[in-house]
Amino acid sequence: MRWLLWLCIVAALIDLRAFGLTDLDEGFYASVAWEMRQSGDWRTPSFLGEPWFEKPPLLYWLMLGSMRLFGENEFALRLPSALMYALTILLLAWWGNRRLGAGAGSWAALLFALAPLSLILARLAITDMVLAFFLTLAVIALWEARGLGWSLIGGVALGLAFLTKGPFGLGLVGLLYLWNARTLCAQGVRFRWVLLALVVALLTALPWYVGVYLQHGGAFFNEFVVKQNLLRFAGGDTAHSVLPLIQRGDVGGIIAGVAVYLLFYVVVLWLGGLSMVGWTSVLWAREDDPLRLYLRRWAWLVFGLFTLSFTKLPAYIFPMFPALALLVGARVAQARLVSAGDSAQRGQLMRRAGTLVVLLGAAVWASIALYRPLWEGAPWAVALALGMPLAMLALYRPAAPSWMRTAGALALLIGWNGALAGYDRLALRPVRDLALKPPPYRTLILCRVHPGYPSLQFYRRGAYLPVGDPATAQAQMIQTGAYCLTTDPDFGSDAAIRIGQAEVFGRTFYLFAPKYIQSQPKPP
Repeated sequence: MRWLLWLCIVAALIDLRAFGLTDLDEGFYASVAWEMRQSGDWRTPSFLGEPWFEKPPLLYWLMLGSMRLFGENEFALRLPSALMYALTILLLAWWGNRRLGAGAGSWAALLFALAPLSLILARLAITDMVLAFFLTLAVIALWEARGLGWSLIGGVALGLAFLTKGPFGLGLVGLLYLWNARTLCAQGVRFRWVLLALVVALLTALPWYVGVYLQHGGAFFNEFVVKQNLLRFAGGDTAHSVLPLIQRGDVGGIIAGVAVYLLFYVVVLWLGGLSMVGWTSVLWAREDDPLRLYLRRWAWLVFGLFTLSFTKLPAYIFPMFPALALLVGARVAQARLVSAGDSAQRGQLMRRAGTLVVLLGAAVWASIALYRPLWEGAPWAVALALGMPLAMLALYRPAAPSWMRTAGALALLIGWNGALAGYDRLALRPVRDLALKPPPYRTLILCRVHPGYPSLQFYRRGAYLPVGDPATAQAQMIQTGAYCLTTDPDFGSDAAIRIGQAEVFGRTFYLFAPKYIQSQPKPP
């Protein structure tokens, strides 16, 4: 199994440029990192020249270092996520085998590595894989904090999580300690080492927070603390909130809103954690083992807290996946030691139910992979439809032959890159190719293009400007010779001419150029 883990790690590093930057978050993060590199200001993230306080800077810093080594391309931007995916796999394998028994960590690493949400996030330039690694390391260090070494490791990891996505990581680990204080004390963890870890975490993260607050004052506090953390949890992010459904007032809207509010992460766990979902009974099992209780409480804490949040995004519960993988890995390793004839009838019924859940989830992913425009654009996406049920059944049935796991894993690794490349061809590349037609020395104006395709700021290398009013956009075109990308077919006037168009999921995008520059020679 060890070589299969290394295969997952190597596969995550291969072909990270197979598809373009996705929107919205990946586009924002890539563009902010690029602007930070251009300005030389590593303290204040910015987008379109304005301070951008949606996230702390650690991911941008990692991207900057990667771009210095590999250039300004998708591989460099996504490399931090792929590396954190690899480190999480190695951490689970090492610590799980050490603490949960031989084979438990290896199974946990494989289950985590092949979870659909893990495979997706390992290939995107966003914060979630980085956050999951540092939080997992902090949770492990809290359990091990019986001396200086693990306290320092946990403190630094927690501080880096604080610099990755804000104070929620610090709050989650704090709640975990309060919930498990008696259990940790019984295992030899002393409060002084926990306090030291907290101090180290604050010393790691606060210099940036204090420095940015001193520079920007209330603007930073209102945007980052109030809007991006407190209001987002309360549903202030209307693009991803269930509140608009509920606030419609009609019966259908209220029912749909409440259903999404309560069940959204049940579906995310089912489809995103499909490799582990057949064994989710580990989350409510009654066991006396304190370590499994500790890991189970971490999983429930993450799942429960974000279920309470009115803003819903699939990756929010991803930090629970490593803990769930450890719990399931320990159960799988134990099941492999027990013959089928020794199983109780209740256990057999639960396994049958789990098999049905896994097969239904695999069928959903297979149907997505077989969506005709997807596999026509990237034929190897079909491997996802073949590999998903094969891999999931091989993982769920510990006695399955090793060739089944290997074949399923290979098909999945090939299929996901194909599926993401196919999605890029359908939803992103047509607009990106249209946006790259104007010369690099001309600004591209986006007018009535929502959500705005922020990745174009990175691809256009700054020659990009969103404008809300068509009259303003046309004035800019006349004054500066800018081009305009819009969804308005009537945008053209006597001063503009349509030079291209592209269709994406029923929406048509048009590219307009100023008439007066068509006959002018290009500058040398």
